[in-house]
Amino acid sequence: MTTVAVAIYNPSDERDPCHWALWLKSENGDSTILQVGDDKGGVGYYVEQPIRKEPGRSLKLKETIICGTIPTEKEREAEGKIQSHPVDNQSTTWNCQSWVMENLDNLEEGGFMQVSPTAKANLQSKRQNWQ
Repeated sequence: MTTVAVAIYNPSDERDPCHWALWLKSENGDSTILQVGDDKGGVGYYVEQPIRKEPGRSLKLKETIICGTIPTEKEREAEGKIQSHPVDNQSTTWNCQSWVMENLDNLEEGGFMQVSPTAKANLQSKRQNWQ
């Protein structure tokens, strides 16, 4: 099974919300971080290429919240689904936290995983509104 977690990072600027990313950790120990970036002054949000490392390697990591598991044989398909999830550059309140929550909902609706109700409630309590 592949563990699905949300990595929450402290912001560079304390006026900004914490950055959220999805973290997939396979049973063989491989780690993948999936996230959106923000090209401030450019085109807006975009889906970044997968990063093949542990989130704990970042000094900005605040916490991780385990949300559930995906069967190993569905990991690549789930990663593709996550990577193809669009960003919303029209909304003034949408951010990386929105993208993570939307993806968790999509993984659940697509039958890839059951998101822990405790994890979902914990994440909802940590959501921060964009400026």
